[in-house]
Amino acid sequence: MPKIPTFAARTAPTTEAPSVRTGIQISPTATPAAALLPATQVVQDYFIKQRDNNEKLEAKKKFYEMKAESDKIIEKYKNNSDEFTSVTGYNDEFGNYKKQQLSQIKNKRVKKRLENLLDIDHSENVYKIKGNSFDAFENESKVAYENEQNILANEYTLATDPRIKEKKLNQRIDSAIEYENIHQKGKAWLDETVNKIKGDSELLEVEKAVTNKDYGLALELLKQSKNIDNTEVEKTFLKIEKESSEFNETNFHAANLVKGFNSLIGADLKYTDNKKILQQTDSILFAEAEQKGYGPEETFAHVDNSYANNGLVSSTYKDLIEVGYNTGSTTTFDSPADIPPQLIQAVKAAEIADKTGRLNVYTNTEQERFYTNIITLKKVNGLTDFEAIKQAKDFENNYEVFITKASGKQRGKTLTDIEDKFEDINATNMNEVKSYGEKLYNMYLALGVRDREARKKVVQDLENNIAVVDNHAYLKRDIVAFQSIDGIDNVPVYKKYIIKNNISETEDPDDYYLRHNGGGQFEIRRKVDLSTVFDKNDKPMIFYANDLLQIKNQQTEEFKKDILKQQTKVQEGRRFVTEQEIYFP
Repeated sequence: MPKIPTFAARTAPTTEAPSVRTGIQISPTATPAAALLPATQVVQDYFIKQRDNNEKLEAKKKFYEMKAESDKIIEKYKNNSDEFTSVTGYNDEFGNYKKQQLSQIKNKRVKKRLENLLDIDHSENVYKIKGNSFDAFENESKVAYENEQNILANEYTLATDPRIKEKKLNQRIDSAIEYENIHQKGKAWLDETVNKIKGDSELLEVEKAVTNKDYGLALELLKQSKNIDNTEVEKTFLKIEKESSEFNETNFHAANLVKGFNSLIGADLKYTDNKKILQQTDSILFAEAEQKGYGPEETFAHVDNSYANNGLVSSTYKDLIEVGYNTGSTTTFDSPADIPPQLIQAVKAAEIADKTGRLNVYTNTEQERFYTNIITLKKVNGLTDFEAIKQAKDFENNYEVFITKASGKQRGKTLTDIEDKFEDINATNMNEVKSYGEKLYNMYLALGVRDREARKKVVQDLENNIAVVDNHAYLKRDIVAFQSIDGIDNVPVYKKYIIKNNISETEDPDDYYLRHNGGGQFEIRRKVDLSTVFDKNDKPMIFYANDLLQIKNQQTEEFKKDILKQQTKVQEGRRFVTEQEIYFP
C-alpha cells in the first residue's frame, strides 16, 4: 500500500475559516449577492399590497351583498311609525344575518375589514330608519287628523240643533290644537287653521242651503260670513247665481208645461236647456202621480196628457221606449229571464200609449212597427211578453222576407181602397198616405191577419190617424207638431201669411201647402209639382216652430179675421178630424 504522507501542524487548531490576509478593504454590499437585496424587498412589498387589495375587494363585495339585505329590512320597516320598534327590529334581524355571514369568513383580515364597513354603515341605517318612522308617523297623524276633521264636519252639517253644531265646531278646533302641539306647527299655522275651520263651517251652511235649493238663504248666509276666504266667497256667489238662474228658468218653463202652456216655443233660454226643462217637467208630473197613488197606466196618462196639450212628449217615456226597441229588436232571448226589466217596462208604456192613441208620437216607423207587433200578438194571439217580444224580434230580422211573401194582388187592392176612401180630398201627398197604408198592410199580414181583414184594418187606421186640411193629409206626428204652435185647422191661415209676406201678394196661396218635415221643421211646397219653393231672397221656404210662433205673436187684425173664418169653415162641417178623435180614436 502506498504510504500516506503526513505533516505536523505548526500552530494551534482554530475555528476561523482559512483566508488570505491582504491590506485591501472591500464593501460588504459590493458583491453580486448583495445587489439582489432591493429587488427582493420590492417583490415582497408588491405581494403584500396585492394581498391587501384582494382582501379589500372581497370585503367590499361581501359588504354590498349584505347591504342589499340590510336595505330590504329597512324597507320592511319604512311605514312603521314606531321608531323604537323599527330600530329594534332592524338590529335583531340584521344582527342575526350579520353574525351568520361573518362566521363563514375564515380570513381574519377580510373579516375585520368587513366589520369596519358594516359598523360605519350601521349608524347611517339607523338614522334612515328613524327618518322613515318619523315620516310614517307624520303621514299617519295627518291622515288621522284629516279623517277626524271630515267626520266632525259631516256631523256638523247633519246636525240641526245649534248646540250640537257649536259642540262639533269646538271639537274641530280642539283637534287642530292637538295636532299643532304634536307637530309643533307654530302659532301662525294654528291661527290660520282655526279661521279656516270656522270659515268651512259657515260655508257648509251655505252649501246646505244651495242643496235644498234655498238660494235666498244661501246668499244671506254668505253675506253674514266672517271667516270664509274672500276668494271662496266670490266663487260661491257665482255658483249660487248660476245655479239659481238655471233653477228658476228651468222651473218657470216646467211649471208652464205642467199647466198646459208651452213657453219653450220662441223662448231665448239663457241658463238652461230643453232637456233639463223636460226632465224637470217629468219629475213634477211623476211626483204628482205618485202622490195621487196612480198605477202605471194612470201615471202614463197623467204625464202624457200634459205633454199632449203642449204638442210634446215625455223625455222619460220616449227614452224608455227607444231603449226598449234597441234592446228588444236586436238581442236574442232564450228564456223569460233573459228579458231586461227595462224592455218589459217599455212594452207596458207602449201598450198604454197605444190605448191613448199616442204610440206613434213616441216612436219612429220601425219602433212603432215593433211595439205594434208585440201589442197585437199579446192582444190577438194571447201570447206572453216573452213570446210576443221574441216573435216581434224575429219579424224585425225577417221583415224583407215577410214583405216578399205578402200577396201583391191584395196589396194592390189595399192601395185602391185607400184611394177610394180619400178620393174626395185630392190630397197632394196621397202617395205618402198610400205608402204608410202599405206598411200597415205588410205588418198585419206578417202578424197572421187574413188579407181581407188586413185591408179593412188599414183603412180604419188611416181614417183614425189622418187629418186632411187644405187638401193635404197630415199624419198624427204632423198634427202634434202643429198643435205645439196652433190648431192644425189654422194651417191655411199661416200658409197664406207666409206666401204673401215672403213670396208675393199676387201669388195664390191655394197653389201651395204647408207641410211638416219632421224634427220641428216646416216647409212650403207647390201642390202641382211638389218642388222646393224659394222666397224673395232665393232661400228655401223652410221654417221652424219659433218662426211660426213669431207669426202667431205678430198677429194683425187681418190675420185674426182669417183665423175666425177658418174656424167657421171647420164648424160648418168641412172634413176634419178633431183633436179628441186624433188622440182618443
